[in-house]
Amino acid sequence: MALEALAEVAGAALRLCGRMLFEIVVEWLIYGTGRLLLWPFYRRKPPGDTACLCAGVGFWLLLLLAVAWSRTALNA
Repeated sequence: MALEALAEVAGAALRLCGRMLFEIVVEWLIYGTGRLLLWPFYRRKPPGDTACLCAGVGFWLLLLLAVAWSRTALNA
């Protein structure tokens, strides 16, 4: 009985931490970056979520590739 209650509390805490991590990574880093990149092109209305997602993922992938390329170029 007490073990079940402890497991329920631990599950709720893990769900809360997972939700916070999801909010930080997806909402702030990906959607936020996409909105920031697309803002000059959509001044009258906000861009859609799909456009923000694609722009954000594309930005982070390009940044990752640029860092990887620069590390290999500097080490050569």
